[in-house]
Order: sequence, then structure tokens, then C-alpha cells
Amino acid sequence: MKILMTLMGLEIGGAETHVVELCRELASRGVDVTVASNGGVYESELAACGVRHIKLPLHTKTPSALIKSYFGLERLIKKEKFDIVHAHARIPAFICGLLAKRLKFRFITSTHGVYKVDPLLARTTDWGERSVAVSCDVKQYLIDSYAFPSDNISLTINGIDTERFSKNVDCSDVKREFGLSDDRFRVTYVSRIDTEAALTGFLLCDAAELLADELPSLEILMVGAGTAFDKLSARAAEVNKKVGREIIRLTGARTDVAKLIAAGDCFAGVSRAALEAMSLEKPVILAGAQGYIGILTEENLAKAESTNFCCRGERLPDAASIADDIRAVFSMSENERALLGSFGRSVILESYSVAKMTDDYLAAYSKMTPYQPYRHGDIIISGYYGFDNMGDDSLLQSMINGIKADLPDARITVLSNSPKRTAQVCGVRCINRFNIPAVASEMKRAKLLISGGGSLLQDGTSRKSLYYYVAIMKMAKKRRLKLMLYANGLGPLTSDRSRAMAADIIGDADYVSLREESSKELAAGLGIRPDRLRVTADPAFLLDPAPDVWVEHIRRREKLSGRYFIVSIKDGNNFGERPRRELIDFIAADIACIAAEYSLTPVYIPMHPVKDLVVTKELCFKAGCGRVISGLTASELCGLLGNAEFAVGMRLHMLIFAARMGVPMIGIAYDPKIGAFLDYIGESCLDVRTLCAGQVAEAAKRALSNRDAISERLSERTAILKSLALSDCEKVGEIINHNDSEEIK
Repeated sequence: MKILMTLMGLEIGGAETHVVELCRELASRGVDVTVASNGGVYESELAACGVRHIKLPLHTKTPSALIKSYFGLERLIKKEKFDIVHAHARIPAFICGLLAKRLKFRFITSTHGVYKVDPLLARTTDWGERSVAVSCDVKQYLIDSYAFPSDNISLTINGIDTERFSKNVDCSDVKREFGLSDDRFRVTYVSRIDTEAALTGFLLCDAAELLADELPSLEILMVGAGTAFDKLSARAAEVNKKVGREIIRLTGARTDVAKLIAAGDCFAGVSRAALEAMSLEKPVILAGAQGYIGILTEENLAKAESTNFCCRGERLPDAASIADDIRAVFSMSENERALLGSFGRSVILESYSVAKMTDDYLAAYSKMTPYQPYRHGDIIISGYYGFDNMGDDSLLQSMINGIKADLPDARITVLSNSPKRTAQVCGVRCINRFNIPAVASEMKRAKLLISGGGSLLQDGTSRKSLYYYVAIMKMAKKRRLKLMLYANGLGPLTSDRSRAMAADIIGDADYVSLREESSKELAAGLGIRPDRLRVTADPAFLLDPAPDVWVEHIRRREKLSGRYFIVSIKDGNNFGERPRRELIDFIAADIACIAAEYSLTPVYIPMHPVKDLVVTKELCFKAGCGRVISGLTASELCGLLGNAEFAVGMRLHMLIFAARMGVPMIGIAYDPKIGAFLDYIGESCLDVRTLCAGQVAEAAKRALSNRDAISERLSERTAILKSLALSDCEKVGEIINHNDSEEIK
């Protein structure tokens, strides 16, 4: 693998050290890494581990620097043909984003913090096709400020070299250099000393003035450089003069940070430098320009970790609080300090190694397939995509991932209602599903049309959709494409014309896989030979839940503590003759009863927010308890389901996700496909047309009393369904590669 890293510079700073450690570890694993930046003190460290550095003025937004950087990177990328270009700040990301549109390379970013956003920045900032965030709150910032797709943001940590940063570091040379005696109580502060980041440095000056008489052995060592260095140096000189001794020392920019922290008794600061101090077994006072937590302990560790030890969202630090913390650490016995330091080291060893950080990045890189110049898609996928329906969009992503696992070089085009958004989320070419000339053009050189998954051949919602999907399939067959019906749910087909149309196109298909046995029975009833029909499983069974750390962040964000269950209903006019209000009243009363009797919180999830959000809020209001959570991705919902007691669902994919996670479910059937799926996995369901008060509560009672047995049964069944879903992905490869003279079986 050949990677270009771009960042603003290589002076002292958390992001800069992060990149240096990542490059060192990648190089040790045989990855060819080049770094482009404005340079700085860490250039020598990159050279020492065999990483080439190219100097470009990527640190400033001045027009001349932007132009020079643009053309410098263009020449470099054209010449070296990197597999991946990886930007680590907004200026490099902006330039790389412009180049990616022209040169068509794989482009990823890392986001190391949260930054000011204005309308211009929101429009010009480019976070690549994927981004890696160093904490959950940084990932949330990308989602909130830039509408970046959640599933395209990986999480990592600031990895620390635990051998380099250990208590065995020999710091005698830096003590001699700066005249640091062993009879002092020394607080070390390491930071990029820029105007926006150096608040703690100035507060330490104020704290030193407050403590000078009380703690005559106190000494503060400040490491770093930046735009505020001269101002901080002047303030330190002022304090030193006032107290009559050199209580504050500034070192400037240094790369021997491990030795300088090791020379202290305590550390004050945030972010990566705080982690390095923890690895060196120093007590840490968390105080930064974005917030203050104080002395790091086991009790506030989770709070610190949630913001990558930057204290975002906490109150701002002040000199008095920092002085109190310094006083508290000074007053500790050597054993108490050692225990606090040992705790910090254990956190680093368990969760913040360089190896883990590098593994995170390699996993993110692996999701970016090598770029191939687009000619025409080998595969066209048609379905109900781009309509903000969590279920259908999740099965599309699962299909694409499964196909690419078997055919990494497959060129896929999706027909979508929202081509730009679908392309961003799924990483494939998309065209508007209603642009028929473009669809026809796309079919000129394609090999296969996949229709599905989902229930496409049905007229229960509208005959127009049936006509559309059949028309697309007939276009494909006319142009000699292979046709695959992929994990389709079939029906209802209420008219003779609908049945004839479905029978005709299924008969023309080269391969037909169906989602459940009832669909196979219906197809056979249309006159299709049963041996041409294969029952598999919905592609959503291949979906992986979001990482635990992100799911826990969602729970904190939504203030969701304790035990809970998931509720998902739908709006619509296909509930028989029953008034919607009566149905909502019955379900709301039962939800309130369940919540009170079992001390559970109901969590309401609209699967199709455009259609379901209003009725979901109405249900929550009438139940009088719980909370509505909208805007989740399918993987995030699966993560929440994994911790739920059970789920109540009307939409098919809520029930599929619950089954995927081994969670007991109460299905309320408004459509034959609900009952068909639940019958397929051996579960029963309620009928929306006959639902009455108490039925949901009674079903919940049964689910809770038999939860472990139900979960075990579902997990066993899901393993089989996942295997069947994978077989469809493999079948795509067989169809693409088979000899035209052979029959597809």
C-alpha cells in the first residue's frame, strides 16, 4: 500500500504527533508512506523511520500558498500514483478534495477536533469519502455540522508508543539542559501554544502566582511553540519577576517530549499530551481551552474519554481551580501519586496503543476499494433506494458490501431517487431512477441488472411502482443484460394484470431468489417452475451493528439510561377499516402499561421519517413516556437493539434487525410480508386489523419471561439466514463470470 499523508505542519501538537506515530507504525508494517506539510521539528523523526517528507505551505489559507500547494500536490500525486491520499486538517483536505474530483484518487480524512463552522466553511470543507474521528464527540460534530454520513465515519484513538512513553525514560540530560533540580515539585504543560489553544498556559501562570508563597518548591515547565508563544513568554517573565524566582520555564518547540514530561511530578493539559503523561505514570490535571475536568481519576475517566481527553462541553478552566488541583497533587503521598500514575498507565495499555490506532486506520483503508476509471457499470441495481427509508437503504448497503467482498473490482451503478446522497453513503456511481435516457445509456455496456431486494413486484401500495420495476427489467432484457431478482418479497398481487406482468418478468429472469417460502409459493402459483426459485434471506441479515463505543455515545446523547425497549410503527392507509386513532390508542395504552410494570423506557424509532415521524410522535405523546429518536442509521439501530429487552415493530426491517440481533420481537402485521417473514423465522405476530387492547402488553410479558430462550433460537436461525444471504452475493459473481452458453442454476 502506498499512502500520502497531508497535514498543515510538523510542529508540536496533538494532531502532528498523531500523524508521526501513525506513519512510524505503518512504515514498520511495510506500508510506503509519504508526508506533505509545511514541515517542523518532527521532520527528523519521520526521516528516522524511513518516511519521506515533501515541504508545501499547507499551513495557511493565503492565495499564493493555496495555489503552490495545489500544484505541488497535483505533481506529486500524478507522479507517485498513491493508493490513498489522507488529509489531517481542513486546509489540506480542501486542496486534496479539489484534486480528488479531477484526478479521481481515493481520499480519506482524519478529524482531530471540533472547529468553528460558518456557511462558507460548511460549503468548502471536504471530509473525503470517509473520515476517521478521534472521539465520539468529534464524530457527532461531523454529523451535525456537515451532514456527513455516520456510517462513513470510523472511530480511532490517539495511539501512544508505550515503550517510548514509560516511567523508565532517562530524563537526566533535559534536567541538566534546563537546570531542573530534583528538589522541586514540577508541573509540566505540553501544547501547541497558539492563540486558540494556549489558555491553560496563561492560567498556569496565574496559578503559579497564587501558589508561589504557599509552595516554594513549585516549578512549571511549558513545552511548545506557536502564535501565542511570545505573549505567554512575556507573561511568564512577569510572574517570575513578581515572585522573585524562576517559577515558570518555557522550552520552545521540542521533540523529546517524553523526557520533559518525565522530568515533572504532575502534568496539566489535554488531548494527546495528557495521554502521553498517563503513559509516563504522571498524575494528570485535565484543563484546556475547550473545558476543564480536573485531576483524572477512575470516576471521571468516562467523561474524559468521551471527548478524547479534551474536556469539550465542560466548564472552562480558571486559575483558582488549577491552583487547587496542583495543591491537591502536591499534598498527596508518594504512594498516592504512584497509584494515580499506575491507573493512567493501565488505561493507556488497555485502550490507547499505537498498534490499535493503526489497526483502526487499516480497517478504514480496507473499506476504500482501489479507484478504477469509470466506463460503465458491470452491475446495475434497481430498487426503492434514495427515499430515506432505513430498511431499503440498509439492504442496498448490505448488497453492495457483500458483492464487493466477492467481486472487489465490480463496477456498480445504483438507480436512486437521491443519487448524490446514495453515492456519498454507498461509495458507488448513482443515477436518477427516473432519468430513463440515462438508465438506457447505462445499460448499453452493463452485464447484469439486479432488481431488489425488497418487495418490488407488488401492487398493494400502488400499481405504478409495479409498472416501473417491470419496465426497468424489460429494458434490461431487451438490451441483453442478465436479470437477477435478488431476495425479493413477492406480492400482494391483487389484479389479473398484475399477476400476469409479474409472471412474465419472473419467467424472463436468469436467476430468482426470494425472501421467504410464501413468496416462492406465490411465484409457483403464477406458473413459474419451482426448481427455478431459490429461497434465501433479506440482505439486511449481513448488516453489522455500530461499534459499542458509538452506541454508548448515542445512549448518552439521548439520555437513555437503564433498561428499554424499541417501538416502531408506521403511518398509512392499509390498516383495513380500522381508524388509525383507535389503533394508536390501543398501542399507546399497552406501551404505558409495559413501561410502568417492568420499569422500562420505550424508545420510538421512525424507520421512514418522512412518512412515520408524525405518527411516532403522536404515539409517544399518547403513551406519556419514553422518547423519540430519529435520524439513526440501520447499523446504529442494530446497536441499540442489541441492548434492548424486546422490540415492537410494524415495518418489516425493524423485525429483521431485531432478529439479526437476537432480540425478541412483537410483530404487528399490516401487510402479508410481515406475517410471511415471522412465519419464516418461526415467530408469531399480531394482526393490525384485529388488534385490541392488551394484546401488545400480553405479548411483551411472554417475550420478557422467555427472553433468553427466544434470543438463543433467533441467533441460531439468524446464522442460517446470514449464510443464505451471502449465497446471493456469491451468485452475482457467478452470473457476471459465467459463459453465456451455460444455464445459470
